[in-house]
Amino acid sequence: MEVILNQDIDRLGKVGVIVKVKDGFARNFLIP
Repeated sequence: MEVILNQDIDRLGKVGVIVKVKDGFARNFLIP
């Protein structure tokens, strides 16, 4: 799944960056 970061995440990147993460990680940690 690709997500656009709304805030800085230490392990992923800065605001506005499109990152590719596993579906479970996105659902459980990035999209509450």
